[in-house]
Amino acid sequence: MSRSKASLAQKQADHRTWALLGLVILVLLGFVFTVQTLWVSIVRSGFLGDNLPANGWMLLVGLVGLTVLFCLYIVHQQTKINQFRARLLNDQMELEQSRGRLAELTSLFQLGNSLHMDLPLDTILEITVRRVASTLHSHDVALFLFEPDRKALKCRARFGLTPKEPESEVRVGEGAVGWAARHREPVMMGATDREARFAEHFMAHPDAGSALILPVNFENRCVAVLQVHRAAKAETFRLEHRDIGQLFADNVAGVIDRALVVRHLEQRATDLKPSAKGGPEAQGVTPFQDSFLSSAENELKAPLTTILAYSEVLDQNDKRMTTSMRREFTARLRGEAQRLMNLVDDVLDLARLETGRFLLDLRKDNVNAISRAAVETVRTSAAGKQIDLEMKLDEKIPDQHVDAAKVRQAILHLLQNGIRFSPAKGRVTLTTWLGDDHIRIEVRDSGPAVEPEVAPLVFDIEAQGTEVSKRMKDGLGFGLHLTKRFVELHGGTVGVGASPSGTGATFWIRLPKGDGLESVIGRDPFLEQLWENP
Repeated sequence: MSRSKASLAQKQADHRTWALLGLVILVLLGFVFTVQTLWVSIVRSGFLGDNLPANGWMLLVGLVGLTVLFCLYIVHQQTKINQFRARLLNDQMELEQSRGRLAELTSLFQLGNSLHMDLPLDTILEITVRRVASTLHSHDVALFLFEPDRKALKCRARFGLTPKEPESEVRVGEGAVGWAARHREPVMMGATDREARFAEHFMAHPDAGSALILPVNFENRCVAVLQVHRAAKAETFRLEHRDIGQLFADNVAGVIDRALVVRHLEQRATDLKPSAKGGPEAQGVTPFQDSFLSSAENELKAPLTTILAYSEVLDQNDKRMTTSMRREFTARLRGEAQRLMNLVDDVLDLARLETGRFLLDLRKDNVNAISRAAVETVRTSAAGKQIDLEMKLDEKIPDQHVDAAKVRQAILHLLQNGIRFSPAKGRVTLTTWLGDDHIRIEVRDSGPAVEPEVAPLVFDIEAQGTEVSKRMKDGLGFGLHLTKRFVELHGGTVGVGASPSGTGATFWIRLPKGDGLESVIGRDPFLEQLWENP
């Protein structure tokens, strides 16, 4: 319910209450004057003779006075009740608006978090304008990209409820969009404010009733400008909408800037390709290092951005939040912090693997127990997508020497990969069985299939930037690469193939079967030293 409708309902309730109270007061006064009239009639008739009370008239006057005082007291108390009800209604409306703003913030921050994937610039811009339009209930959103060489802003993405002509190019400093880009400050205005600085803006957009112009700032420079309109019949934008929109614009600025840099580098690489004399190794950077840095950036930025965003929301809305809201936000912060800690561990493990300083902690353990622990770790995230987790474990698998933490991490990466790419209400199945000379761990999902020609590349970081597979396009990070490296340290192998059901993919781990360390020793020089010097 809007504030105007709530105010109208409050006034109608007040009118009914006062009408009823007035009727009660009239009945009381009528009763008192009726009693007084009867008393006067009885006295004048001489019916009571000499038995008249000495202070009869005083009693009548006192009765009238008390009645009047009682009526005034009722009116006073009713006024207090109405004031309290008005304050209560106002507080309720403020609470509903706060919940709405927090819901908008949550939706926009989730978008900013998801955009940290390796998506093309045009896709990022299209997703941004669509989500802003749906979240801020806008009928038209346009995004202008700043072109430094021409000192102009060009509309690169637009989303509206009705088809419109493309927005014309804007020079920096001209109009509301150009002013916001130059001064890096938001602008909020309404069509009814004819004396506003940018009143002519609504002449170019006659169907707009209010507008938000939001600069997308990154490191003290404007990379884009969001132009958001609401229809003339819709509720006008308020200050909280401007603050929410600007906070989101600041959050997504880094994503847009990174996409612009990537596009510029790709264009430059294309221009230089015919004359290039060597690959990345000639410049001192190997393909693995380049892919590793790109993957690390993508993986680490997402939780960091979410943590910063939710921290700002908690700081700015602390007094308006209910206990349940605060508990929800802190739980999300805790989850993102744990995710970030796991990612840091992955980065450190990969760095140690590349420098040859990684040591396995080999102890007797059972693959089935490790698999159960991995499944329990991802059960919550699977439930969030309504994905059914199923385990089929071969109980004949014996205990053997493994690094339980790293085998669990390898299985965990396969499960997370399956959950990520499986659709809602899908299924992920973990299976183990004992072969003649090996133990096989298999994870089947219901996501996109992996083409046979690219299957050998899925576990390599260097190949994950190529757009040859749906899974590779969406970015795999370095989880699968770590799975491969951990398994190879145990003397095993990894692979991927089509699911027997014909839909989804099957990722598998094959570990050598053995009671001792013979299958592992010799594949890592540090393990040999550890075994020789217990």
